[in-house]
Amino acid sequence: MNSAVLRPKMHRRRGFTIIELVVVISVIAVLVSLLVPAVQQARESSRRTKCQNNLRQVGIAIHGFHGTRKFLPPSRNYDHFTTWAFLILPHLEQFNLFESWDPELKYYYQPDEARLTNVPMYLCPSRRTGPILSTQYDDIQSPYETSPHVPGVVSDYACSAGYGPPGVWNWVTSNGAMIMGKATTDPPTVPDGNFAPPNARLKTWTSRTRLRNLKDGTSNTILVGEKHVRPSRYGIAHEDGSIYNGDHPGSFSRCGGPGYPIARTPTSRFNNNFGSSHLGVCNFLFADGAATSINVEVSTDVLGRLTARNDGKVVTRDSY
Repeated sequence: MNSAVLRPKMHRRRGFTIIELVVVISVIAVLVSLLVPAVQQARESSRRTKCQNNLRQVGIAIHGFHGTRKFLPPSRNYDHFTTWAFLILPHLEQFNLFESWDPELKYYYQPDEARLTNVPMYLCPSRRTGPILSTQYDDIQSPYETSPHVPGVVSDYACSAGYGPPGVWNWVTSNGAMIMGKATTDPPTVPDGNFAPPNARLKTWTSRTRLRNLKDGTSNTILVGEKHVRPSRYGIAHEDGSIYNGDHPGSFSRCGGPGYPIARTPTSRFNNNFGSSHLGVCNFLFADGAATSINVEVSTDVLGRLTARNDGKVVTRDSY
């Protein structure tokens, strides 16, 4: 018998050639290059939405504060004391944190729990997510007393001080929706009216603004926005210090108008300006509770009109 007839037929297994492997790898690389930007864009869209939701919650808290106290929270209840961000905490369901603060004492004499407890919704997820403390210059600026750096948690949001230079320092003459409050009894001031003495206790205070003072309308007046902070200045007071420290306006307030545009990039060399880590836009909270993204290219005049509470020049939302 012919042995060739009995031998089973052998099939040779064919593998991939080098050229085929290169083609497959190239296709995968192209697909990855197309997919990664789409994933990143989706993540950023989610982060921007989260940032807007943070601002909406802040808006609900501000309206809750107004409903209880019959006035808007001041940017700071008095120089050296505390800020809007601490005053609205009960309306953000942060009752224990709020109670840990002695309302009659300056920021510098508050317990660690009060200064160092982070509130997650005060941080924009596109810029930073974990609790961050101020690292420099949160110290008393007064000729009557001194203190070393007293750290506190920082925030990516700031209240609107108003239009132009008067808003920079967020003083009693600022025309923003949330400006410096005033003492109503036992004013904690020295004769020049600028600094509180070391033993000052702020017994009672009130705000200078109410919703009815927003003459341009609640839908046309900014309450809070994302604040511009250069990465090299993260945690440094006067630009990114403790959000609870009413001594340094640059840490808790921003303004708009000529000379104060929205920062176009994270590294823009501006101070006291609004700005964002979102590409091309900056998120703002309006007094009607709406959280809106505004293009960073918006004119400084339009931005200034939106930050002023009573300039009589209404800017509608279809103009930016």
